[in-house]
Amino acid sequence: MATVAKILSSYHGKVLHIIFYKFYLQISEFMVFCNMFTYINENPTREKIIFLLKKNGSLSIEVLSRELHITSMGIRQHLLSLERKGYITYVTKRQGIGRPAFLYRLTEKAQNLFPTVYDEFIIDTFRDIENNEGKQKIDELFKWRKNRLLKDLKESLPEKKTLRDKLSTITNLLDTKGYLAELQDTNNHYSLKIFHCPIFRLSSEYKEACRHDLQMFKELLGKEVSRQECIIDGDTSCTYTIPKNIPL
Repeated sequence: MATVAKILSSYHGKVLHIIFYKFYLQISEFMVFCNMFTYINENPTREKIIFLLKKNGSLSIEVLSRELHITSMGIRQHLLSLERKGYITYVTKRQGIGRPAFLYRLTEKAQNLFPTVYDEFIIDTFRDIENNEGKQKIDELFKWRKNRLLKDLKESLPEKKTLRDKLSTITNLLDTKGYLAELQDTNNHYSLKIFHCPIFRLSSEYKEACRHDLQMFKELLGKEVSRQECIIDGDTSCTYTIPKNIPL
């Protein structure tokens, strides 16, 4: 009897472990699902469609309808909305006689809806480079970045234009790169304000990025350019001052 009781106790223990593990998986999946919602900001049903396609690759309207307990017509309306936004596309699949089946899947654009860890990866990579090749190599990397940005800006600047025209072009170009730039006109100078730093976390650890940004504007507009504020120092913007009498 003792042996039987021991076996039953062991059996029940394993069962409890299995139940707990399944519960843990369900909770984990639910947390990922909720976390995804904060990134997508979509209609709840369309969020579920995106989640199902992410997990399964490609699905038909019939399968989506069955999984979400929604009519095929309702699923079609949601898929149409997602397709218009560029989040899904479809492929046809032949299945014998009759009309081909349409399988829906996520586009590359939709992959950006899910959280990433690029910041951590980049910072870890820079730390590895610094530890193995020294601080000078870090400075070289930011110098290469500065030269690339400088080349892009120079190629886009209008020739034989006023300083105001050039600054307006620079402001628009920075805006397209995600810098949230704004040009302000005062009596004796222009202020170029940048309200967002796309590499904020990296710049917080490696101030070389800020130094090369200032150097880029000096090489682009003149050595008289100065920086009055910096986001890394806790200011609301990186503010560059450009005198109006700066030689072009």
